[in-house]
This record gives sequence, C-alpha cells and structure tokens, in this order.
Amino acid sequence: MPKKKQYQPGDPRQIVLWARRYAQSRTISFLVQWVFIVIMVLAIGLAAALTQTAHEQGRMGLFTLSVGVMILSALLMLWFSISRWTSDLIFSITNWLYGREGYASWSGSSGKEEPLPLWLTGLSGGLLAYHLLGALLISFNYMNIRHLQPWSALYMTPFLIIMVVYQRLGFWAWIWPVLYGIHGLLLYFGLSWRFGREYELLNIVVPIFGYGLAAILTGHLYSRYALLKLKTLTRHAIPDGEGTEEEADSGTQAGDPDNG
Repeated sequence: MPKKKQYQPGDPRQIVLWARRYAQSRTISFLVQWVFIVIMVLAIGLAAALTQTAHEQGRMGLFTLSVGVMILSALLMLWFSISRWTSDLIFSITNWLYGREGYASWSGSSGKEEPLPLWLTGLSGGLLAYHLLGALLISFNYMNIRHLQPWSALYMTPFLIIMVVYQRLGFWAWIWPVLYGIHGLLLYFGLSWRFGREYELLNIVVPIFGYGLAAILTGHLYSRYALLKLKTLTRHAIPDGEGTEEEADSGTQAGDPDNG
C-alpha cells in the first residue's frame, strides 16, 4: 500500500493542494442554479398533479390547460439549461455572492467555464424529456405517481455521476447521486417513509432537492475550511521580514545603472 504523502511545513505543494481543494468546493454557482431549477420543477410537478386530477374528474378544459402549462414549463427549463444568457446570469450572481474572493477554477482555466460538450448537453436534454415523459404517463394514468421518484432515480443517478466525474468535482458532489439512488430503491420496495396521497409530489421534490442542497452546503462548508487552511499556509509560507530586504536590494541593484 503506497504511503500517504507527507509535506513539511512551508512546502509550497501544500498551498497548491489546498488551493485546488478550495476551488473544487466552491458551490455557490450550484446553489444559484438549484434555486432556479427548484422553481421550474415545482411548476412542472404541480401542473402534472393537476392534469392527473383533471383527467380523473373528466374536466377536459382544465386538463388541456394543465398539460399546456406543463409542456411550457418544461420548454422553459430546457431553454434555461442551454441558454448563454442563463450562463452569464449565473456567473454574475455567483461572482457577486463571492465578493472579494473573486473567481477561482482548479482546472487552471481563466474566465468563465467552457460550455458542456454536445453529448453531455444531449444527456441534460434527455433528463428533462425523461421526467416530462414520466409526468405525462402519470397524467394519463399509465404510471402511479408513487413510482415517480424511483422512475426519476433510474436516469438521475447515473446522470449525476457522469456530471461529477466529467467536472472533476470534490467528494461532496457524490452525496447527491448516491443518496438519491438509495432513496429510489428504498421507496420502490416500500422500505422508506413517504408522504401521504395529498402530498405525493413531495416524495420526489424533497429527496431530489434535499440531497442536492445537502451536497451543495457540504461543499460550501468545506470550501470555507480549505480557504482558512490556504490563508494560514500563505501567511506562514514567507516569515515576516524575510525576503523583503533581499527583494529591495535586488530591486535597487536592477535600477542602478552604475551596477551594470
């Protein structure tokens, strides 16, 4: 078994290590996206629940309106996922929230993150289409709403794992797919507590966003710890007064024509 790396005090590699951990755990941008997505998914979910009720009661006017709202909300969510305007908005809000900390990217890129590759964008669109299909199956009574969360976990869990690996996120990011997948299995086999009939929609809303929020907050707290470690290391990397005199002397020599 290989030995764990040991760094001596003042080793610059420690600074690089904690700077990378800090950058990997900056999750405020994910939190901003989380807020927007929660609002849109709630709109889709409420519309789906309303279509099922309207279909059972034979109220076709309300049913048609609800299906239209559900599809419109899904298209809005798709546009939100791929729009350049959305990317700029999230980037601006994130920078404003981080304030003086500014921008950091552990991969070494400068500026905004590059857009997702086409295949990953396709998977994101598939995620939306998959959940919309589930909502329609429920609306027409082809699937029981009790199975909506396990249905979601079949696509959502591997999709989140792919995103974590592709974006090379920190340990905190694994909390979401792992817990969401386990929750789906437990719910499917009736081994997990669930909300009652009138609050059935919460059986998917609470785990999908609850576990996501738990992962995001875990990452944010870890980034605070990493930033504290980074400040401590940089504060002690160069002892007070050491190096400044040498820099001053070299600067004087470089600016003095008599010294060549």
